Amino acid sequence: MYSDVIELIRKYENRGDFTYAYVGDNTLTSAEEELGVKLPIEYVWFLKSFGHGGLDGIETLGVANDERLIFKDETIKYRAFGLPINYIVIENCDEWIYCLDSTFGKVVMWSLNAKEVDEAYNSFIDYLEDRVMDAIENM
Repeated sequence: MYSDVIELIRKYENRGDFTYAYVGDNTLTSAEEELGVKLPIEYVWFLKSFGHGGLDGIETLGVANDERLIFKDETIKYRAFGLPINYIVIENCDEWIYCLDSTFGKVVMWSLNAKEVDEAYNSFIDYLEDRVMDAIENM
């Protein structure tokens, strides 16, 4: 399931595209407790495998080199603007943000201005593979 996206990332990534930061189970459990959500298993895999980053400017939020949980900080920030509690921010596209729905595992697009939600992907892996392909097509 993950092998296709891993192969694409390895083929096209440049040094520094991903942090490959270490994140432990206790850190993730603490983040889940603070956010009041359960992180989908596919996203946990990404965090532990790649940390944070992406290809050609498409950046999936995760764990910084200093072990800061960027996804947690961004989620807390957007909750102040009405982001639903079950959403986890995974990418900021300026006019909207991609969020993981921790209840159903789908990826949605949430707009700060319109406060609307559109379903974008059925799973985190679908999101990641499509965003990687978008980056490759634009290289």
